[in-house]
Amino acid sequence: MNAATTKAAGKPFGRRSTAEEVSEGIDLTGRHAIVTGATAGIGLETARVIALRGGTLTLACRDLAKAEAVRQRLVREGGGRLKDDQFAIERLDLASLASVRAFAAAFLLTDRPIHLLINNAGLMIPDRRLTLDGFEAHFGTNHLGHFLLTTLLLDRIRASAPARIVNVASDAMHFASLTPAFEDLNWEQRKWSGWRAYGDSKLMNLMFTNELNRRLAGSGVESIALHPGIVTTDLARDQSTWMKAIGLLFLPFSKNVAQGAATTLFAATRADLAEPGASYLSHCAPARTPKLAGDAALEKALWERSLELTAVVSDSGES
Repeated sequence: MNAATTKAAGKPFGRRSTAEEVSEGIDLTGRHAIVTGATAGIGLETARVIALRGGTLTLACRDLAKAEAVRQRLVREGGGRLKDDQFAIERLDLASLASVRAFAAAFLLTDRPIHLLINNAGLMIPDRRLTLDGFEAHFGTNHLGHFLLTTLLLDRIRASAPARIVNVASDAMHFASLTPAFEDLNWEQRKWSGWRAYGDSKLMNLMFTNELNRRLAGSGVESIALHPGIVTTDLARDQSTWMKAIGLLFLPFSKNVAQGAATTLFAATRADLAEPGASYLSHCAPARTPKLAGDAALEKALWERSLELTAVVSDSGES
């Protein structure tokens, strides 16, 4: 069934659907999810609704105190429907490959399955910054951090099948300046553009998703990338004054957080997700993707380059 034709109570899901609406009637009891960036914005709403549907979660966050406050708030405001033991908290800083490795090692010492991996966290900044490992921040955090996390957890995800890996990308990928040769990933030669650097990282999220699906074929695990929409969150808090002013022009087209998390919940929970091969969704329906996405050779090359940069050992034993 095409996702665009999916209906709830006779109404198609779309731009104004909420996370609760698209997951209505879905029982996630016995299912465990990891959500990155779950202390604010659509990550927080994603975690709340997964728990509301009976799932348990690991909140993967940089600030443990903030995550604990979020857990307490969710339970307090849940009207008795959310329980404290539905939420585990682990520290994860995607801007540090050492932190990603530490998170994965700690998680794999538990017996928790991974039915849903929601790679939600991300940053969008105007100035050029570096991660702790020396990567341009959008590339290092939005792509490499989640790539390493997913790769390290992949055996547990396979063992938990049926499972899904959901990557929150963005239509900003259409403004990417990434080349087929993957030149200057750290933006050391190109004229700096925070918007295009963000677009590059979001395009890599989709290319990673596509390559994941090729490698996971027949495993019972599928991966989906999505555009959440223009959402009124604090993602753009570091943007310049003029960029924030431009953002005001888009307010009539923006979504609130409940609507912004809808496509994530749709991708994570709907059995009638989309026709085969539709790995990128926007407003709960398949969406247009840039040229580089879908090129199997390029997506394999990006995977191999990412393995090299994160020093991950592949299934074949090559690093």
